[in-house]
Amino acid sequence: MSKELKPVTGGTHNLEENIPSGFKDAEAVNPIETSHNADDFDMVAYQRDTPLWKRIHSHSLTQMILISIQAFCGPAMADAIAGLGGGGLATPQTSNIATAISYSCLATVCMFGGPIVNRIGTKWALILGACSFPIRGASYYCNSKFGVQWFLIFGAFITGSGNGCWYVAESGTIMSIAPSGARGKYLALWIVARNLGQLIGGAINLSKNHVKGQKGGVSPDTYIAFLIIESMAFPFAWLIKPLHSVVRSDGTKVRVAARLSTREEFSFIKKTMSSKLIIYSAPWAVWSFFYSGTWSTYLGTYFSVRARALSSLVSPFFCIIGCFGLGFILDMKGVSQRRRAQYGLFTVIILNTAVYIWTIIMQVKFKNHNPGKIDWDDSLYPTAFLPYFFVQTTGPLSQSYMYWLLSSFATDAQANVRNGAAFRSLEAVGQAISYGMNTKIKTSPLIGFCVTFALMAVAAPTITMLVNTTPDEIPADTLDKEEKQREEEEEARRELEQNQGKNIGDEKDEYATTTVSRV
Repeated sequence: MSKELKPVTGGTHNLEENIPSGFKDAEAVNPIETSHNADDFDMVAYQRDTPLWKRIHSHSLTQMILISIQAFCGPAMADAIAGLGGGGLATPQTSNIATAISYSCLATVCMFGGPIVNRIGTKWALILGACSFPIRGASYYCNSKFGVQWFLIFGAFITGSGNGCWYVAESGTIMSIAPSGARGKYLALWIVARNLGQLIGGAINLSKNHVKGQKGGVSPDTYIAFLIIESMAFPFAWLIKPLHSVVRSDGTKVRVAARLSTREEFSFIKKTMSSKLIIYSAPWAVWSFFYSGTWSTYLGTYFSVRARALSSLVSPFFCIIGCFGLGFILDMKGVSQRRRAQYGLFTVIILNTAVYIWTIIMQVKFKNHNPGKIDWDDSLYPTAFLPYFFVQTTGPLSQSYMYWLLSSFATDAQANVRNGAAFRSLEAVGQAISYGMNTKIKTSPLIGFCVTFALMAVAAPTITMLVNTTPDEIPADTLDKEEKQREEEEEARRELEQNQGKNIGDEKDEYATTTVSRV
Protein backbone atom coordinates (compact mmCIF):
# COMPACT_ATOMS: atom_id res chain seq x y z
CA MET A 1 0.00 0.00 0.00
CA SER A 2 3.00 2.28 0.25
CA LYS A 3 3.39 2.30 -3.51
CA GLU A 4 2.75 5.76 -4.93
CA LEU A 5 -0.32 5.88 -7.10
CA LYS A 6 -0.18 7.96 -10.25
CA PRO A 7 -3.02 10.49 -10.23
CA VAL A 8 -5.32 11.30 -13.10
CA THR A 9 -4.68 14.69 -14.64
CA GLY A 10 -6.95 16.59 -16.98
CA GLY A 11 -6.21 17.26 -20.61
CA THR A 12 -4.32 14.02 -21.27
CA HIS A 13 -4.34 11.96 -24.42
CA ASN A 14 -4.40 8.44 -23.01
CA LEU A 15 -6.61 7.87 -19.97
CA GLU A 16 -5.15 4.43 -19.25
CA GLU A 17 -1.84 6.07 -18.39
CA ASN A 18 -3.52 8.38 -15.90
CA ILE A 19 -5.78 6.05 -13.91
CA PRO A 20 -3.94 5.16 -10.69
CA SER A 21 -2.43 1.71 -10.75
CA GLY A 22 -4.75 -0.80 -9.14
CA PHE A 23 -7.84 1.22 -9.89
CA LYS A 24 -8.02 0.27 -13.57
CA ASP A 25 -9.45 -3.23 -13.21
CA ALA A 26 -12.28 -2.11 -10.96
CA GLU A 27 -13.32 0.84 -13.08
CA ALA A 28 -12.23 0.69 -16.67
CA VAL A 29 -14.64 -1.62 -18.44
CA ASN A 30 -14.30 -0.98 -22.18
CA PRO A 31 -13.90 2.74 -21.42
CA ILE A 32 -13.92 3.85 -25.04
CA GLU A 33 -16.68 1.57 -26.33
CA THR A 34 -19.98 2.82 -24.94
CA SER A 35 -23.48 1.64 -25.62
CA HIS A 36 -24.88 5.13 -25.05
CA ASN A 37 -22.18 7.61 -26.10
CA ALA A 38 -22.57 10.78 -24.06
CA ASP A 39 -20.54 12.70 -26.63
CA ASP A 40 -23.15 12.15 -29.35
CA PHE A 41 -25.67 14.15 -27.32
CA ASP A 42 -26.80 17.41 -28.95
CA MET A 43 -28.19 19.66 -26.21
CA VAL A 44 -29.54 22.26 -28.63
CA ALA A 45 -31.47 19.65 -30.62
CA TYR A 46 -32.66 18.03 -27.37
CA GLN A 47 -34.10 21.30 -26.05
CA ARG A 48 -35.68 22.04 -29.44
CA ASP A 49 -37.27 18.65 -30.10
CA THR A 50 -38.12 17.32 -26.62
CA PRO A 51 -41.30 18.42 -24.79
CA LEU A 52 -40.77 20.41 -21.60
CA TRP A 53 -42.30 17.78 -19.33
CA LYS A 54 -39.93 15.13 -20.67
CA ARG A 55 -36.96 17.41 -20.15
CA ILE A 56 -38.03 18.06 -16.57
CA HIS A 57 -38.55 14.34 -15.95
CA SER A 58 -35.13 13.44 -17.37
CA HIS A 59 -33.31 16.26 -15.58
CA SER A 60 -30.65 15.11 -13.12
CA LEU A 61 -32.10 17.19 -10.27
CA THR A 62 -35.56 15.67 -10.81
CA GLN A 63 -34.09 12.18 -10.72
CA MET A 64 -32.09 12.98 -7.59
CA ILE A 65 -35.26 14.27 -5.92
CA LEU A 66 -37.09 11.04 -6.86
CA ILE A 67 -34.24 8.97 -5.41
CA SER A 68 -34.30 11.16 -2.30
CA ILE A 69 -38.06 10.62 -1.89
CA GLN A 70 -37.49 6.88 -1.95
CA ALA A 71 -34.67 7.28 0.58
CA PHE A 72 -37.13 9.24 2.70
CA CYS A 73 -39.74 6.48 2.47
CA GLY A 74 -37.37 3.53 3.00
CA PRO A 75 -34.01 3.97 4.75
CA ALA A 76 -35.17 7.10 6.59
CA MET A 77 -38.11 5.24 8.14
CA ALA A 78 -35.74 2.43 9.13
CA ASP A 79 -33.53 5.06 10.78
CA ALA A 80 -36.56 6.54 12.54
CA ILE A 81 -37.44 3.11 13.96
CA ALA A 82 -33.84 2.65 15.07
CA GLY A 83 -33.92 6.18 16.49
CA LEU A 84 -36.53 5.03 19.00
CA GLY A 85 -33.79 2.96 20.62
CA GLY A 86 -33.99 -0.79 20.10
CA GLY A 87 -36.63 -0.28 17.42
CA GLY A 88 -38.98 1.11 20.06
CA LEU A 89 -39.47 -2.32 21.65
CA ALA A 90 -39.51 -2.93 25.37
CA THR A 91 -36.10 -4.63 25.15
CA PRO A 92 -33.62 -3.60 22.44
CA GLN A 93 -32.01 -7.06 22.13
CA THR A 94 -34.74 -8.55 19.88
CA SER A 95 -34.55 -5.56 17.56
CA ASN A 96 -30.74 -5.74 17.49
CA ILE A 97 -30.87 -9.43 16.49
CA ALA A 98 -33.32 -8.70 13.66
CA THR A 99 -31.27 -5.73 12.50
CA ALA A 100 -28.05 -7.75 12.54
CA ILE A 101 -29.74 -10.39 10.34
CA SER A 102 -31.04 -7.70 8.01
CA TYR A 103 -27.61 -6.17 7.52
CA SER A 104 -26.02 -9.59 7.02
CA CYS A 105 -28.42 -10.25 4.14
CA LEU A 106 -27.87 -6.74 2.85
CA ALA A 107 -24.09 -7.25 2.81
CA THR A 108 -24.44 -10.53 0.91
CA VAL A 109 -26.75 -9.06 -1.72
CA CYS A 110 -24.55 -5.97 -2.12
CA MET A 111 -21.53 -8.21 -2.65
CA PHE A 112 -23.16 -9.67 -5.78
CA GLY A 113 -25.41 -6.70 -6.46
CA GLY A 114 -23.18 -4.90 -8.95
CA PRO A 115 -23.49 -7.50 -11.71
CA ILE A 116 -27.19 -8.00 -10.98
CA VAL A 117 -28.05 -4.30 -11.11
CA ASN A 118 -25.92 -3.72 -14.21
CA ARG A 119 -27.83 -6.52 -15.96
CA ILE A 120 -31.41 -5.60 -14.96
CA GLY A 121 -30.84 -1.84 -14.77
CA THR A 122 -31.03 0.58 -11.87
CA LYS A 123 -34.74 1.30 -12.35
CA TRP A 124 -35.86 -2.31 -11.93
CA ALA A 125 -33.49 -2.80 -9.00
CA LEU A 126 -35.06 0.21 -7.27
CA ILE A 127 -38.55 -1.14 -7.92
CA LEU A 128 -37.68 -4.55 -6.49
CA GLY A 129 -36.05 -2.98 -3.46
CA ALA A 130 -38.99 -0.66 -2.79
CA CYS A 131 -41.28 -3.70 -2.55
CA SER A 132 -39.45 -4.80 0.61
CA PHE A 133 -39.67 -1.50 2.53
CA PRO A 134 -43.15 -1.97 4.10
CA ILE A 135 -42.22 -5.36 5.54
CA ARG A 136 -40.04 -3.68 8.16
CA GLY A 137 -42.87 -1.58 9.57
CA ALA A 138 -45.28 -4.53 9.40
CA SER A 139 -42.93 -6.83 11.31
CA TYR A 140 -42.36 -4.28 14.09
CA TYR A 141 -46.10 -3.66 14.32
CA CYS A 142 -46.86 -7.36 14.71
CA ASN A 143 -44.15 -7.72 17.32
CA SER A 144 -45.34 -4.71 19.29
CA LYS A 145 -49.07 -5.49 18.96
CA PHE A 146 -49.18 -9.29 19.15
CA GLY A 147 -45.75 -10.25 20.46
CA VAL A 148 -44.90 -12.10 17.22
CA GLN A 149 -41.14 -12.71 17.18
CA TRP A 150 -40.77 -14.91 14.11
CA PHE A 151 -42.11 -12.28 11.69
CA LEU A 152 -39.60 -9.75 12.99
CA ILE A 153 -36.75 -12.19 12.28
CA PHE A 154 -38.19 -13.48 8.98
CA GLY A 155 -38.94 -9.93 7.84
CA ALA A 156 -35.31 -9.04 8.48
CA PHE A 157 -34.24 -11.57 5.82
CA ILE A 158 -36.62 -10.09 3.26
CA THR A 159 -35.93 -6.43 4.00
CA GLY A 160 -32.18 -7.04 4.12
CA SER A 161 -32.18 -8.71 0.72
CA GLY A 162 -34.52 -6.16 -0.87
CA ASN A 163 -32.68 -3.23 0.64
CA GLY A 164 -29.40 -4.64 -0.67
CA CYS A 165 -30.72 -4.56 -4.23
CA TRP A 166 -32.08 -1.06 -3.71
CA TYR A 167 -28.92 0.30 -2.09
CA VAL A 168 -26.70 -0.89 -4.96
CA ALA A 169 -28.91 0.84 -7.52
CA GLU A 170 -29.19 3.93 -5.34
CA SER A 171 -25.45 4.32 -4.79
CA GLY A 172 -24.70 3.87 -8.49
CA THR A 173 -27.38 6.39 -9.43
CA ILE A 174 -26.48 9.16 -6.97
CA MET A 175 -22.80 8.94 -7.90
CA SER A 176 -23.51 8.98 -11.66
CA ILE A 177 -26.23 11.55 -12.30
CA ALA A 178 -24.78 14.51 -10.41
CA PRO A 179 -22.96 17.16 -12.51
CA SER A 180 -19.22 17.33 -11.85
CA GLY A 181 -19.41 20.74 -10.21
CA ALA A 182 -22.38 19.97 -7.97
CA ARG A 183 -21.79 16.42 -6.69
CA GLY A 184 -21.35 17.59 -3.09
CA LYS A 185 -24.65 19.47 -3.02
CA TYR A 186 -26.52 16.67 -4.83
CA LEU A 187 -25.27 14.15 -2.25
CA ALA A 188 -26.20 16.59 0.52
CA LEU A 189 -29.76 16.68 -0.85
CA TRP A 190 -29.87 12.87 -0.71
CA ILE A 191 -28.51 12.74 2.86
CA VAL A 192 -30.90 15.48 4.00
CA ALA A 193 -33.86 13.55 2.53
CA ARG A 194 -32.87 10.54 4.60
CA ASN A 195 -32.69 12.67 7.73
CA LEU A 196 -35.86 14.57 6.89
CA GLY A 197 -37.60 11.21 6.94
CA GLN A 198 -36.19 10.56 10.38
CA LEU A 199 -37.41 14.00 11.46
CA ILE A 200 -40.96 13.29 10.30
CA GLY A 201 -40.76 9.81 11.77
CA GLY A 202 -39.65 11.41 15.02
CA ALA A 203 -42.68 13.72 14.94
CA ILE A 204 -44.92 10.66 14.55
CA ASN A 205 -43.13 8.95 17.41
CA LEU A 206 -43.46 11.95 19.69
CA SER A 207 -47.15 12.56 18.92
CA LYS A 208 -47.99 9.02 20.02
CA ASN A 209 -45.49 8.65 22.87
CA HIS A 210 -45.41 11.99 24.69
CA VAL A 211 -46.96 10.94 28.00
CA LYS A 212 -44.51 11.05 30.88
CA GLY A 213 -43.93 7.81 32.71
CA GLN A 214 -44.82 5.56 29.79
CA LYS A 215 -42.73 2.41 30.01
CA GLY A 216 -41.81 -0.40 27.67
CA GLY A 217 -42.09 -0.15 23.89
CA VAL A 218 -43.70 2.58 21.83
CA SER A 219 -47.36 2.55 20.80
CA PRO A 220 -48.15 -0.07 18.10
CA ASP A 221 -49.95 2.63 16.08
CA THR A 222 -46.57 4.27 15.53
CA TYR A 223 -45.59 1.43 13.20
CA ILE A 224 -48.79 1.86 11.15
CA ALA A 225 -47.65 5.36 10.24
CA PHE A 226 -44.22 4.02 9.28
CA LEU A 227 -45.83 1.28 7.21
CA ILE A 228 -47.89 3.77 5.20
CA ILE A 229 -44.87 5.96 4.41
CA GLU A 230 -42.72 2.95 3.49
CA SER A 231 -45.37 1.83 0.99
CA MET A 232 -45.12 5.14 -0.86
CA ALA A 233 -41.62 4.33 -2.20
CA PHE A 234 -42.99 1.82 -4.71
CA PRO A 235 -44.88 4.21 -7.05
CA PHE A 236 -42.00 6.69 -7.05
CA ALA A 237 -39.58 3.94 -8.11
CA TRP A 238 -41.49 3.64 -11.40
CA LEU A 239 -40.66 7.27 -12.21
CA ILE A 240 -36.91 6.64 -12.28
CA LYS A 241 -35.28 6.96 -15.71
CA PRO A 242 -32.51 4.63 -16.95
CA LEU A 243 -29.10 6.22 -16.39
CA HIS A 244 -28.43 6.73 -20.10
CA SER A 245 -31.63 8.80 -20.38
CA VAL A 246 -30.71 11.27 -17.63
CA VAL A 247 -29.58 14.75 -18.73
CA ARG A 248 -27.46 16.60 -16.18
CA SER A 249 -28.03 20.25 -15.34
CA ASP A 250 -24.73 21.16 -17.04
CA GLY A 251 -25.98 19.78 -20.37
CA THR A 252 -24.07 16.49 -20.26
CA LYS A 253 -25.29 12.89 -20.15
CA VAL A 254 -24.22 9.97 -17.98
CA ARG A 255 -21.42 7.92 -19.49
CA VAL A 256 -22.62 4.30 -19.78
CA ALA A 257 -20.20 1.57 -20.88
CA ALA A 258 -21.02 -1.21 -23.32
CA ARG A 259 -23.13 -3.94 -21.75
CA LEU A 260 -21.24 -7.00 -20.54
CA SER A 261 -22.38 -10.59 -20.27
CA THR A 262 -23.44 -11.95 -16.89
CA ARG A 263 -20.24 -13.99 -16.64
CA GLU A 264 -18.13 -10.93 -17.38
CA GLU A 265 -20.04 -8.89 -14.81
CA PHE A 266 -19.49 -11.48 -12.09
CA SER A 267 -15.81 -11.72 -12.99
CA PHE A 268 -15.53 -8.06 -12.00
CA ILE A 269 -16.59 -8.79 -8.41
CA LYS A 270 -13.16 -10.11 -7.52
CA LYS A 271 -11.43 -7.34 -9.46
CA THR A 272 -13.51 -4.68 -7.75
CA MET A 273 -13.10 -6.07 -4.24
CA SER A 274 -9.34 -6.47 -4.71
CA SER A 275 -8.83 -3.04 -6.27
CA LYS A 276 -6.89 -0.50 -4.25
CA LEU A 277 -9.89 1.82 -4.36
CA ILE A 278 -11.97 -0.62 -2.30
CA ILE A 279 -9.08 -1.95 -0.19
CA TYR A 280 -8.13 1.56 0.89
CA SER A 281 -11.75 2.52 1.61
CA ALA A 282 -12.75 -0.76 3.32
CA PRO A 283 -11.87 0.29 6.92
CA TRP A 284 -13.80 3.53 6.41
CA ALA A 285 -16.79 1.60 5.04
CA VAL A 286 -16.89 -0.72 8.07
CA TRP A 287 -16.58 2.24 10.43
CA SER A 288 -18.95 4.70 8.74
CA PHE A 289 -22.19 3.02 9.90
CA PHE A 290 -20.78 1.11 12.86
CA TYR A 291 -22.01 3.77 15.26
CA SER A 292 -25.69 3.09 14.53
CA GLY A 293 -26.00 -0.10 16.59
CA THR A 294 -24.28 1.35 19.64
CA TRP A 295 -26.28 4.57 19.61
CA SER A 296 -29.54 2.64 19.26
CA THR A 297 -28.58 0.65 22.36
CA TYR A 298 -27.54 3.88 24.10
CA LEU A 299 -30.99 5.41 23.61
CA GLY A 300 -32.80 2.24 24.65
CA THR A 301 -30.67 1.88 27.79
CA TYR A 302 -30.61 5.41 29.18
CA PHE A 303 -33.66 7.29 27.88
CA SER A 304 -37.39 7.11 28.53
CA VAL A 305 -39.81 6.34 25.71
CA ARG A 306 -40.83 9.96 25.13
CA ALA A 307 -37.22 11.16 25.43
CA ARG A 308 -36.24 8.65 22.74
CA ALA A 309 -39.09 9.94 20.56
CA LEU A 310 -37.96 13.55 21.07
CA SER A 311 -34.37 12.56 20.23
CA SER A 312 -35.40 11.06 16.89
CA LEU A 313 -37.29 14.28 16.08
CA VAL A 314 -34.63 16.83 17.00
CA SER A 315 -31.43 15.07 15.93
CA PRO A 316 -31.73 15.56 12.11
CA PHE A 317 -31.93 19.38 12.22
CA PHE A 318 -28.23 20.14 12.41
CA CYS A 319 -27.52 17.44 9.82
CA ILE A 320 -29.19 19.56 7.14
CA ILE A 321 -26.79 22.44 7.79
CA GLY A 322 -23.75 20.19 8.14
CA CYS A 323 -24.31 18.18 4.96
CA PHE A 324 -24.86 21.22 2.74
CA GLY A 325 -21.85 22.86 4.38
CA LEU A 326 -19.71 19.86 3.41
CA GLY A 327 -21.30 19.94 -0.04
CA PHE A 328 -20.09 23.50 -0.60
CA ILE A 329 -16.58 22.51 0.48
CA LEU A 330 -16.53 19.59 -1.96
CA ASP A 331 -17.88 21.75 -4.81
CA MET A 332 -15.57 24.74 -4.34
CA LYS A 333 -14.67 26.46 -7.60
CA GLY A 334 -11.07 27.06 -8.57
CA VAL A 335 -9.78 24.27 -6.32
CA SER A 336 -8.56 20.92 -7.63
CA GLN A 337 -10.61 17.83 -6.90
CA ARG A 338 -7.76 16.36 -4.83
CA ARG A 339 -7.48 19.46 -2.66
CA ARG A 340 -11.25 19.48 -2.09
CA ALA A 341 -11.06 15.81 -1.09
CA GLN A 342 -8.37 16.67 1.45
CA TYR A 343 -10.39 19.56 2.90
CA GLY A 344 -13.45 17.33 3.19
CA LEU A 345 -11.56 14.51 4.91
CA PHE A 346 -10.03 16.90 7.43
CA THR A 347 -13.46 18.32 8.26
CA VAL A 348 -15.09 14.90 8.73
CA ILE A 349 -12.31 13.43 10.89
CA ILE A 350 -11.99 16.45 13.19
CA LEU A 351 -15.75 16.61 13.85
CA ASN A 352 -16.06 12.86 14.49
CA THR A 353 -13.06 12.85 16.82
CA ALA A 354 -14.55 15.64 18.95
CA VAL A 355 -17.93 13.86 19.19
CA TYR A 356 -16.45 10.49 20.20
CA ILE A 357 -14.16 11.94 22.86
CA TRP A 358 -17.19 13.67 24.38
CA THR A 359 -19.28 10.50 24.11
CA ILE A 360 -16.73 8.26 25.81
CA ILE A 361 -16.31 10.73 28.68
CA MET A 362 -20.08 10.78 29.20
CA GLN A 363 -20.35 7.00 28.99
CA VAL A 364 -17.61 6.50 31.61
CA LYS A 365 -19.64 8.71 33.95
CA PHE A 366 -22.78 6.68 33.25
CA LYS A 367 -20.93 3.44 33.92
CA ASN A 368 -19.78 4.69 37.32
CA HIS A 369 -23.15 6.24 38.22
CA ASN A 370 -26.10 4.74 36.33
CA PRO A 371 -28.59 7.60 35.66
CA GLY A 372 -31.52 5.25 35.07
CA LYS A 373 -34.10 6.32 32.46
CA ILE A 374 -33.45 9.96 31.55
CA ASP A 375 -36.52 12.03 30.63
CA TRP A 376 -36.49 15.32 28.71
CA ASP A 377 -37.32 17.37 31.83
CA ASP A 378 -34.32 15.97 33.71
CA SER A 379 -31.32 18.26 34.15
CA LEU A 380 -29.06 15.54 32.73
CA TYR A 381 -30.95 15.31 29.44
CA PRO A 382 -29.13 18.05 27.44
CA THR A 383 -25.66 16.76 28.33
CA ALA A 384 -26.59 13.15 27.63
CA PHE A 385 -28.49 13.93 24.42
CA LEU A 386 -26.09 16.34 22.69
CA PRO A 387 -23.51 13.69 21.69
CA TYR A 388 -26.30 11.75 19.96
CA PHE A 389 -27.50 14.98 18.37
CA PHE A 390 -24.09 15.70 16.85
CA VAL A 391 -23.31 12.13 15.77
CA GLN A 392 -26.49 12.25 13.68
CA THR A 393 -24.62 14.89 11.66
CA THR A 394 -21.05 13.60 11.72
CA GLY A 395 -22.18 10.08 10.74
CA PRO A 396 -24.04 11.15 7.57
CA LEU A 397 -21.17 13.51 6.73
CA SER A 398 -18.83 10.51 6.68
CA GLN A 399 -21.10 8.62 4.28
CA SER A 400 -21.82 11.56 1.97
CA TYR A 401 -18.11 12.33 1.75
CA MET A 402 -17.17 8.75 0.90
CA TYR A 403 -19.67 8.43 -1.94
CA TRP A 404 -18.38 11.72 -3.35
CA LEU A 405 -14.83 10.36 -3.15
CA LEU A 406 -15.72 7.05 -4.83
CA SER A 407 -17.38 8.86 -7.73
CA SER A 408 -14.16 10.83 -8.24
CA PHE A 409 -12.46 7.67 -9.57
CA ALA A 410 -15.17 6.25 -11.86
CA THR A 411 -14.91 5.94 -15.63
CA ASP A 412 -18.63 5.24 -16.26
CA ALA A 413 -21.96 4.51 -14.57
CA GLN A 414 -21.26 0.77 -14.30
CA ALA A 415 -18.06 1.50 -12.39
CA ASN A 416 -20.08 3.59 -9.92
CA VAL A 417 -22.53 0.71 -9.49
CA ARG A 418 -19.73 -1.82 -8.84
CA ASN A 419 -17.79 0.44 -6.50
CA GLY A 420 -20.97 1.52 -4.69
CA ALA A 421 -22.04 -2.12 -4.28
CA ALA A 422 -18.67 -3.12 -2.83
CA PHE A 423 -18.58 -0.17 -0.46
CA ARG A 424 -22.21 -0.67 0.66
CA SER A 425 -21.50 -4.35 1.27
CA LEU A 426 -18.66 -3.45 3.60
CA GLU A 427 -20.83 -0.81 5.30
CA ALA A 428 -23.46 -3.48 5.95
CA VAL A 429 -20.81 -5.81 7.39
CA GLY A 430 -19.93 -3.08 9.88
CA GLN A 431 -23.60 -2.53 10.75
CA ALA A 432 -24.23 -6.27 11.18
CA ILE A 433 -21.22 -6.60 13.50
CA SER A 434 -22.28 -3.51 15.43
CA TYR A 435 -25.85 -4.69 16.06
CA GLY A 436 -24.66 -8.24 16.71
CA MET A 437 -22.15 -6.97 19.24
CA ASN A 438 -24.82 -4.88 20.94
CA THR A 439 -27.07 -7.90 21.44
CA LYS A 440 -24.46 -9.02 23.97
CA ILE A 441 -24.22 -5.63 25.64
CA LYS A 442 -27.11 -5.36 28.08
CA THR A 443 -25.75 -2.82 30.56
CA SER A 444 -23.30 -0.33 29.01
CA PRO A 445 -22.62 0.75 25.41
CA LEU A 446 -19.11 1.92 26.40
CA ILE A 447 -17.48 -1.03 24.62
CA GLY A 448 -19.31 -0.18 21.42
CA PHE A 449 -18.24 3.48 21.56
CA CYS A 450 -14.59 2.53 22.14
CA VAL A 451 -14.64 0.02 19.28
CA THR A 452 -16.20 2.61 16.95
CA PHE A 453 -13.58 5.21 17.87
CA ALA A 454 -10.80 2.66 17.36
CA LEU A 455 -12.18 1.74 13.92
CA MET A 456 -12.03 5.39 12.89
CA ALA A 457 -8.39 5.53 14.00
CA VAL A 458 -7.66 2.44 11.87
CA ALA A 459 -9.53 3.88 8.87
CA ALA A 460 -7.86 7.30 8.94
CA PRO A 461 -4.42 6.31 7.49
CA THR A 462 -5.78 4.26 4.56
CA ILE A 463 -8.42 6.80 3.61
CA THR A 464 -5.76 9.52 3.73
CA MET A 465 -3.61 7.50 1.31
CA LEU A 466 -6.61 7.15 -1.00
CA VAL A 467 -7.47 10.85 -0.82
CA ASN A 468 -3.90 11.79 -1.72
CA THR A 469 -4.27 9.87 -5.00
CA THR A 470 -7.57 11.49 -5.97
CA PRO A 471 -7.57 12.46 -9.67
CA ASP A 472 -7.63 16.17 -10.42
CA GLU A 473 -10.54 15.43 -12.75
CA ILE A 474 -13.13 12.64 -12.86
CA PRO A 475 -11.87 9.98 -15.32
CA ALA A 476 -15.30 9.78 -16.97
CA ASP A 477 -15.13 13.52 -17.72
CA THR A 478 -11.61 13.11 -19.09
CA LEU A 479 -12.80 10.33 -21.40
CA ASP A 480 -15.71 12.45 -22.61
CA LYS A 481 -13.36 15.33 -23.42
CA GLU A 482 -10.94 13.04 -25.23
CA GLU A 483 -13.71 11.48 -27.29
CA LYS A 484 -15.14 14.88 -28.09
CA GLN A 485 -11.70 16.09 -29.14
CA ARG A 486 -11.23 13.02 -31.35
CA GLU A 487 -14.63 13.59 -32.96
CA GLU A 488 -13.82 17.25 -33.60
CA GLU A 489 -10.47 16.28 -35.15
CA GLU A 490 -12.19 13.65 -37.30
CA GLU A 491 -14.81 16.16 -38.41
CA ALA A 492 -12.10 18.69 -39.25
CA ARG A 493 -10.21 16.05 -41.23
CA ARG A 494 -13.34 15.13 -43.21
CA GLU A 495 -14.05 18.78 -43.96
CA LEU A 496 -10.44 19.27 -45.08
CA GLU A 497 -10.67 16.25 -47.38
CA GLN A 498 -13.96 17.49 -48.80
CA ASN A 499 -12.50 20.95 -49.38
CA GLN A 500 -9.41 19.45 -51.00
CA GLY A 501 -11.59 17.27 -53.23
CA LYS A 502 -13.70 20.27 -54.15
CA ASN A 503 -10.60 22.31 -54.98
CA ILE A 504 -9.23 19.51 -57.19
CA GLY A 505 -12.62 19.27 -58.92
CA ASP A 506 -12.69 23.03 -59.48
CA GLU A 507 -9.17 22.92 -60.93
CA LYS A 508 -10.18 20.14 -63.32
CA ASP A 509 -13.26 22.04 -64.40
CA GLU A 510 -11.18 25.18 -64.94
CA TYR A 511 -8.59 23.23 -66.98
CA ALA A 512 -11.30 21.65 -69.13
CA THR A 513 -12.92 25.04 -69.75
CA THR A 514 -9.57 26.57 -70.71
CA THR A 515 -8.81 23.70 -73.11
CA VAL A 516 -12.18 24.01 -74.82
CA SER A 517 -11.70 27.75 -75.17
CA ARG A 518 -8.34 27.27 -76.84
CA VAL A 519 -9.77 24.75 -79.27
